[in-house]
Parts: sequence; structure tokens; C-alpha cells
Amino acid sequence: MKNTIYAVVIAACILVAVVVFVVRRGGSGGVNDIPDTQMIWVKCNKCGQGYEMSERQYYKELEEKSKANPTPIPVAMPLTCQKCSKDGIVRAYKCEKCGEIFRAGSVQGDFEDRCPKCKHSATEAKRKARMSQ
Repeated sequence: MKNTIYAVVIAACILVAVVVFVVRRGGSGGVNDIPDTQMIWVKCNKCGQGYEMSERQYYKELEEKSKANPTPIPVAMPLTCQKCSKDGIVRAYKCEKCGEIFRAGSVQGDFEDRCPKCKHSATEAKRKARMSQ
């Protein structure tokens, strides 16, 4: 009888853990969960053009490119530019202060969104605003 009670309690705990896991997890967490309206900036290293594209499309193309060209060390492959049709597209940011479009991580050893032109970083500004509250 004692073993049956233990078995029921253990089964109930496992069931609760599974339910909590499924509810907390929500969606699949994959590329398809990104809304089509969510945009990111990209910049071509070949022609220098910067433009916005769907974040979902960016990650899907990146996924396809990685599958087509597997490497032992995971590296973000440049995507094909819509303007010049060459492989040179990388993730970028548009500076909210001066409007410059620059590739992510342009300033070495600093915030990924640090503008190389005016040195503004939206991430740093947000952190400073939170700290001053």
C-alpha cells in the first residue's frame, strides 16, 4: 500500500512537471515564431548598401546557407544581397542618433550596436537610463 501511494505521488509530480514545461515553453521557439512584420537592418560588405529585411527571412536564409555549407566551426555566412546579388549581407544596425547604417560589431570590444561614426549605442543608453531610475 505504501509503495502504491509513493508511485501515485511520483506520477502526479511528473505529470505536473510536464504540464508546467509545455505551458511555459509556449511555441516552438524557432524561426517560424518570428512575426513577418519584425524587421532588421542588414548591410552588404560588397556594394555597401544597407536596407531592412524581415527578421524571419534573414534567419531562414541564414539557416539554409548554413545547411548548404556546413563548417566544423559555426560561422554566420554572408547572405546574398538583394541589390548587387553577391554574397555579402551581414546583420547591421541603423544609428538612432546620426542615421548611419553599419555592420553589427563594427567597433571591436564594444557593444554590438556602437556606431563607428558618432559612437552612440542604443544598448548603452538604455542601460544608463535604467541605472538612473
